[in-house]
Amino acid sequence: MKKYYEFRKSDYLYSLIISVAILVLFVLGQWIIATGLLVVFALMIIYLNALDTYKKKRWEKFVIDLIAKMRESVVHTIEKTSVPIVVIRDDGEIIWYNQESLNLFEKKNHNFRLEEITSKSKEEILTLNDNGYVEAKINNKEYHIMVIPVDHAVDEFEEHLRILVFNDISLIKEAETKLSCVLSVEVDNYSDLMASIDTEKKPFLLAEIENFIYAYGHEMKAMVRKYEASKFMMVVPEYFVNEQIRKKFQVLDSIKSIDHGNSLEPTLSIGIGKGGASPEENQSLSKAAKELALGRGGDQVVIKTPENLSFYGGSSKEIEKKSRVRSRVVSNVLKDIIQDSHKIYIMGHKNPDMDCFGAAVGIKVIARGLGKKAMIINEEPYVNILPVYNKFMEVEEYKEDIISVQRALAKIKPQDTLIIVDVHANNYVLDQNVIDKFEKIVIIDHHRRTPDQITGAMLSYIETYASSTSELVTELIQYVFEKPEMSILEAEALFAGIRVDTKSFNFKTGVRTFEAASFLKRQGARTVEVREMFASDLESFNMKSEIIRNAEIIDKIAIAKVYETTDILISAQAADELSNFKDINGAFVLTAQDNDIIINGRSIKELNVQLILEELGGGGHMTMAGARLADISMEEAYEELYEAINKHRKEESNL
Repeated sequence: MKKYYEFRKSDYLYSLIISVAILVLFVLGQWIIATGLLVVFALMIIYLNALDTYKKKRWEKFVIDLIAKMRESVVHTIEKTSVPIVVIRDDGEIIWYNQESLNLFEKKNHNFRLEEITSKSKEEILTLNDNGYVEAKINNKEYHIMVIPVDHAVDEFEEHLRILVFNDISLIKEAETKLSCVLSVEVDNYSDLMASIDTEKKPFLLAEIENFIYAYGHEMKAMVRKYEASKFMMVVPEYFVNEQIRKKFQVLDSIKSIDHGNSLEPTLSIGIGKGGASPEENQSLSKAAKELALGRGGDQVVIKTPENLSFYGGSSKEIEKKSRVRSRVVSNVLKDIIQDSHKIYIMGHKNPDMDCFGAAVGIKVIARGLGKKAMIINEEPYVNILPVYNKFMEVEEYKEDIISVQRALAKIKPQDTLIIVDVHANNYVLDQNVIDKFEKIVIIDHHRRTPDQITGAMLSYIETYASSTSELVTELIQYVFEKPEMSILEAEALFAGIRVDTKSFNFKTGVRTFEAASFLKRQGARTVEVREMFASDLESFNMKSEIIRNAEIIDKIAIAKVYETTDILISAQAADELSNFKDINGAFVLTAQDNDIIINGRSIKELNVQLILEELGGGGHMTMAGARLADISMEEAYEELYEAINKHRKEESNL
């Protein structure tokens, strides 16, 4: 039923017909009938219009009255609702509360102040200037407090108020304790740890590490099972995992205090699987998370859910592995893969450096020695490798076997194998389309693992302890051949790769690094020739000096901006130089290239540049990392970098 009369389309049609009829009567000379009909029609129109207006006003009054009653009902509902609601002033004074809020006060004769409800969360609540929430424990119950700021001003009165809505989440917290996560725990430096202690002390060290892990599990009400000498599995209530997240997994530092004369500190790699549809899925997630933690250098926690990844820790430097068992095993597997292939294609990362190119040359040496054709896929720019690249292009074999991505895509066959060197992340590899063409893929790299890693590889040899990928490949050459056939130029390319990533053997070098370099020297590598590859001209030196001179020093961190450069390598070298200065913990050089900003991060002290640049989508090592920010201005990139540095420092200070 209509609330008031409304004109319909048919009414307009009838009105038109009547008007035409009146007009016809006038034309026919029926003046009296036409005039009478016109008067009646006009009076009817006036009446209907007045009725329409009157009914509309009555309806509007009805709606206004209804809204007023609804307001009263809403206020009454808020007053009587089972959800506590209070209104507070800026100083914490409670100026209004509903009846349910009385249950929040420990004493009924309260002072009408916020601290009478929760003194611990008062400061956090009063500092929220936008809608937000705070979790607090009140009278042995867990509450999610929604904070809604309201500014109210009438005449000379003005107040900054906050409405607090207390939602009881005790049952949710209790349910969390019944949801289970799976933890895979491994003492990641177990073999080296055992080698660092006297035989008679080993049982005591092992017992204390094991007791520590079991005690950690007991603290989280976990079921703990040891399934290998250095590996444990735990099933833990999700609530306790969330508690560990809030504490930033202090267990990573606590275990390092174990000391029985061992020269190395014990470290843990922990993978946590949570949010899966079943315990089986969580176990699979935890295993993958632990492998990622180990691949990133260990001494960290990785949490993996079906949707995303989280990282904690990872501030310890990688320790060189003394055992060569894995290298020998990998060399045998790689040998079999190459021999079973038709052709070998070798590819590195975008904008290749000396380590990438040297490693590619080393793999070609292995393939050639095993009687297989190997081609290196490369694309310009060659700025970082130009001195050695020009020399290789004078060699007939390499002039033919260094090919573009387009040529490679046209040649690839199903029985061929792709070996990826010095990169394992999809977003940094030279060309993703090349990867999609291969069924057999091998990865050899020394960078810390990233979440965006290439999947489906037959063999993945990623060793973060190594100084460079060239070092890993040099070791593989020695295990595959007793007397490898290698030219002096090829040996120098590998030597140059090691030299670049170790900053002339001053950084991240171990016994195995020097042994690899020694082997290359025996193969004819000339240090003077390699040194000349890195000799810079006066113009480059002046450009680098200008970058260093204009660097801004903030809290012992140097940040430089380069708006125009023809050589990104100069920016990287400037970052190296800046990090070497006294009282500088780290250096970042931002370089504009087309519409992107390239960031080079370096550190030889405690600052972890890898974790900082991972926040910006980059990666690398603790002391050497990089990132590329697309379609961004220099000032915006600077702000994002500064924010990432502050976030990292804040997290470090909370540990």
